[in-house]
Amino acid sequence: MTKIWAICRTTFLQTIRQPIYGVLILVTFALMVGNLPLSGWTVGSDYHTTDQKMLENVGLSTLLVTGLLIAAFSAAGAIGREIEDKTTLTVISKPVGRAAFVLGKFVGLAAAVILAYYLCSLVFLLTVRHKVTPSAADQLDWPVIVLGASAFVLAILVAAVGNLVFAWTFTAAVVWSAAILLSAAVGIVAFVGKGWQIQPFAQDISPQLIGAMGLMLMAVTMFVAIAVAASTRLSQVMTLLVCCGIFFIGSMHHALFGSAARDIIVLRVLGAMLPNLANFYTLNALMQDKATPGLYFALAGGYCALYVTAALAVGIALFQTRPLEAQGSSTTMPHLVGLLAWTGRTAALAMGIAGGVLLSLPRFYTLADLSLVAALLVGAAAAWVLWGLFARGVRWVYWLAVAVAVVKLARCAAVSLVGPAADWARWPGEQNVHAVLQTIAMACVMLILVLPKTRRHFRSEGLQVNRLASS
Repeated sequence: MTKIWAICRTTFLQTIRQPIYGVLILVTFALMVGNLPLSGWTVGSDYHTTDQKMLENVGLSTLLVTGLLIAAFSAAGAIGREIEDKTTLTVISKPVGRAAFVLGKFVGLAAAVILAYYLCSLVFLLTVRHKVTPSAADQLDWPVIVLGASAFVLAILVAAVGNLVFAWTFTAAVVWSAAILLSAAVGIVAFVGKGWQIQPFAQDISPQLIGAMGLMLMAVTMFVAIAVAASTRLSQVMTLLVCCGIFFIGSMHHALFGSAARDIIVLRVLGAMLPNLANFYTLNALMQDKATPGLYFALAGGYCALYVTAALAVGIALFQTRPLEAQGSSTTMPHLVGLLAWTGRTAALAMGIAGGVLLSLPRFYTLADLSLVAALLVGAAAAWVLWGLFARGVRWVYWLAVAVAVVKLARCAAVSLVGPAADWARWPGEQNVHAVLQTIAMACVMLILVLPKTRRHFRSEGLQVNRLASS
């Protein structure tokens, strides 16, 4: 526990000192304030109520997306960059297990993300207390404006003076100052009404809203675990893409893995593996002013704890076999090469899933259809292996990728530019717009393949093989 606490503390301090951490919090503050005028455009008969509900829904969604981005960027910076810079190798060389390293990183990142979520939640509560002012007759909430703005400006001044006089890290100083001053501002506003009169504590904030914020925090904690697990193997860009992909799939979980997927085993397995973010959305209950039962919070908390445990277990398993020494070119793989490799592996995975889905449908149990399913599964496995070799810097796979890209670029360019004369090269049902999009995509792939960094990545693998053979 002492080692985990040391890693946790270091990770937390490093995360809140990152400029991107402060920038994302600042952008969220601006979005929360900007939601006030943007929410005043509903068309309900009681527009004051509908505008306020819209403000709450948009604010909760902003909190969730901000937590996702902070988790992805922070995890990639705290683990992925340290692996690339070989800082992790120094830590692991000490009597520190890899499991303790991953757990310490997760706890430190979770604490930093929760702190950012807390700050953004304070601004969100101030905007909810201010309420939307859709008409000129609506009065501004001057206690919210004066105290909130004063706390924000004073936090920046304290951080600037501390940076100049005591050499404090500016981002961390702003975060700590804002946490203290905004907490004090929200505490005072909770007792002060619009006319600066004393009122009952937090009478303008519903308990249902606080509960919805707690559920969103559970979802954000799950994203931290997913980002930590992904960053043990992927770069910062790929970690962000994985988190965004899981966010969109988890948000549409019922549509993708609902009643339509009950008879398809592959989709049922994927639905169990991917998070169901609908469990943490209580927007309908907020719109209808319905209280969320306490049992629902307990079940959501249990689901969050189990999913976090599973994600960390996967991350620890992936990190156990992660090479930390510079044994090949994969440790210095360019970001664009990694993006291209993992895009290919994602396509191979989608092909395998499609084959599994078709295999689960009884109407595809004919010889021709089984041959198609077998071709999809074999092609998916071959593509997965080839793109893995591409990521490792194997030269013959590079030339194979160049040849395939040249052929596809020539075909797509002929179909999109020559017109009817190239109908022989057109796929059945392929339109010109499809050919144009494929031409642009293949041109981007060719540009990545001919970049000097890409060629050096594959050349270094060949040089290393020659050195090993000579030795």
